[in-house]
Amino acid sequence: MMGLFRSKARRARPNRVSGYIERSIERRQKQLALYLDRKTQHWNRASKLLLLLFICLLLGGASLWLLIEACHATQL
Repeated sequence: MMGLFRSKARRARPNRVSGYIERSIERRQKQLALYLDRKTQHWNRASKLLLLLFICLLLGGASLWLLIEACHATQL
């Protein structure tokens, strides 16, 4: 049938720029993770959980505030 309906899977060629950006982001994430690990290595588990809870409450509160403000702005 002349190959009209054959599926030819093409391989996506990696783009040099996107590969460079991806490696750069991964390297910076790893650097940040290692830095934070060194800064908190002497903390006990309870301290880390309290910090996590504080961050979740802070970001959750900010998100809730933005949602309320957005709903309030649409009513005006």
